[in-house]
Amino acid sequence: MKKQITLLCSAALLLSCTAAVLPQQFIASDYALTVSAAEADYDWAGFLKKDASWFGGSEAIKIADECIQYQVANEGGWQKGMLTAHTGDWSHSTIDNDATTSQIRFLMRTYQQTKQQKYLDCAMRGVDCLFKMQYNNGGWMQCLNTPGTYHAHITLNDGAYLHVLQIMKEMSSKTGDFTAVSDSYAQKAKTSLDKGIQCLLDMQISGAAWCQQHDENTLKPAAARAYELPSNCTSESAGVITFLYQYAKENPSRQDIRKSVNTAIEWFKKVTLYGIEFVKSGDDKVVRQNANASPLWARFYELGTDRPLFSDRDSSVHYNVAEISQERRTGYAWYGNWGKNIINLSLLPTDGSSDQPQQPEQPVQKPEYSGKLISKLVVNDTDNGANWSIASDFGVGSKIFGDRDYTVSADGNGVGTGGEQIRTACDSKKYSGDLASLTAADDLSLNIYIDVRVIQGLSQDQINASWLKDYTHMRTQVFSSNGEEFTVFTREVKKGETVTLGSNFTAQNCVNYFAAVYPKPAETTTTTAETTTTTTETTTTAETTTTTAEETTTVTTTAAEEKSKLRGDVNCDQKVDVSDAVLLARFNAEDGTAKVSTQGKENADCDGETGLTGGDVTMILKYVAKIITEFPK
Repeated sequence: MKKQITLLCSAALLLSCTAAVLPQQFIASDYALTVSAAEADYDWAGFLKKDASWFGGSEAIKIADECIQYQVANEGGWQKGMLTAHTGDWSHSTIDNDATTSQIRFLMRTYQQTKQQKYLDCAMRGVDCLFKMQYNNGGWMQCLNTPGTYHAHITLNDGAYLHVLQIMKEMSSKTGDFTAVSDSYAQKAKTSLDKGIQCLLDMQISGAAWCQQHDENTLKPAAARAYELPSNCTSESAGVITFLYQYAKENPSRQDIRKSVNTAIEWFKKVTLYGIEFVKSGDDKVVRQNANASPLWARFYELGTDRPLFSDRDSSVHYNVAEISQERRTGYAWYGNWGKNIINLSLLPTDGSSDQPQQPEQPVQKPEYSGKLISKLVVNDTDNGANWSIASDFGVGSKIFGDRDYTVSADGNGVGTGGEQIRTACDSKKYSGDLASLTAADDLSLNIYIDVRVIQGLSQDQINASWLKDYTHMRTQVFSSNGEEFTVFTREVKKGETVTLGSNFTAQNCVNYFAAVYPKPAETTTTTAETTTTTTETTTTAETTTTTAEETTTVTTTAAEEKSKLRGDVNCDQKVDVSDAVLLARFNAEDGTAKVSTQGKENADCDGETGLTGGDVTMILKYVAKIITEFPK
C-alpha cells in the first residue's frame, strides 16, 4: 500500500510539474497527463511531439530517470503503466498501449541531448527486449513470457507491431532517433526488420487484409477480447498498408510486397460502405441513412463473406450493430474512416509474371488546383495530393489541413482576413522532397505557417540553406484548435512567378505547414496640385505708374516631400507592403544595418501611439493584409 501511495504521489507531482510549464490550453487537452487511468500515467504521444531541446531539460531528465527505475527486471521492457503495480500477464514487458517502444524513443532523445550513457544503455536493454519478443517467424508477441494466452499472439492492435517495425527500420539505417546505435545493433535490427515484414506477408488473409491478432504458431487470424473475433480488421490493416506501401516504393525489387499491398487496397475498395453514417442518438448510437455521407468502413469484416461483423461480451456473432448491447454499441469504434486514404492510393506497378520483364513505373499524375489569387498549384506528394486544396476567405475558423479537423483559433496575430489558403495535407509532412509549387495570378504576399517545433529543431544556417532562405521570419503566431503553435515566414511573389513549396524538413513528430496568399494593396499616389500665382507690381513716380504682366508659376518646392509622406511607408518607396514591416521590426530590434530616414520614422509611427514600437509593425501588417483600410489617427 505504501508503494502505491508513493507511486500515485509521484504521478501527481509529474502532472503538476507539467501544468506549470505548459500553456493553459494544453492542460485540458488530450496532451495533458492523466493519473485517473492506470495505463495512461505518462503522455508518451505528447512528449514525443516536443522539440529536441526539451529532452535535455529537467522535466525530461526526470522522466528518463523514471524509465530506468521502472524498467522490468530481467526483461528490459516496460509494463502498460509505469507507475501502476500490475499482476499476472500485465506485470511483464509489453508493446501494448505504446509501452516499451515509447520509452525507448524517449530515452534515445534524452541521450542525444545529454550524452549520458545510462540513457543509451537503458534504451538498448529495451531494444534487446524487443528482440526477445520476436518469434522465429518474425512476429512480435503482445506481452513477454505469457505463453498459452492471447497476450502471446502476434498483435497488430493499436499499431503495436508497426511501432516496433518502425524502430527496427530506423535502427537498421541509423536514422531518426537511432543515429547513435552501434553497427552491431543496426545489423540486428535489419535482420529483425526483414523477418517482421516477411511475417506480415505470411499473415495476410487471402485476397484481403489482416486481423487485429494472429496466432503465433499458425499465423491465422485469432481472437483477442471477447468481442474481437477472428476477422479482417480495417483499423489495423490501414496502418500496415501505409507502412508496406512506403517500404515497397523505397525497395522496388520487392514485388512480393507490392502485390500484397495492391491486394489489400483492392479489398478496401470492395468493402467500402456508402450512404450511411454511425451517429449519436441520445445516449445511444445508431446507423442512419445519408446519401451525402462520407465513405465508411466497419471495423471488422467476416472472413470469407466480407459482411460487417459485430459481437458482444459473450462473443456472439451479429451482422447488425443494433443487435448488440447498448454498452458495447456505444463503447467501441465499430465504424470509422480508416480506409479514406487507402482507397486513394495508386496501385503499385508489378512485373506481372516471372518470365515477363518488369514494366517501368508510369508517372503518377500530379494533382493541380487553381483559385482566384493562385493560378496554379501543383502537388508533388501524389500519395496525399487528394487532401490538398485551395480555399477562399482564409481566417479564424478556417480548416487547416485536408486530412485533419484542426481549425485556426482566435489566438495569435498572424492571420488576416480575405486571404486565399493553400490547405495542405498534414500527412505530407512525411514527404522528403518539395511538396508543391504555386504560380501567382497577381502580385501577392505569401505566408508559410510552420509548426514552431520544426523551427526550434533547426539552426539558422539550416534555415538559410533551405527553401525558406528567401522568406522573412515575422515572429508572429497562429494557433490551431488543438493547441499547436505556428510561426510565420513571408515573402512577396510577382504576378506570373512560380514559387516552390519545400519539405516540412520531414519532421515526423510535428504537423505539416500550411500557407496563404494575400493580394498586395494598391499603391497610393500623391498628386501635387498646380497653383497659379498672379503678382501685380506697382511703381509710383511723379509721372509714371508701371504694372507688370501676369506671371504663371507651377509650385514644385515640396513635391518630393509630399510623396514621401505616406503612413506605414517605412522605406519611403511610395507604397506600403511587407518590406516596411520587416524594416521597422529590424530597426526596433536595433539592427545596425536597418536604416530608416527621418521621414521613414515619421511614416512608421502609425498605430496612434507616440513612438516606434511593435504596435506599429503589427498595424502595418494589418494594413497589408487588409484587416484595416486606414491607420489610426
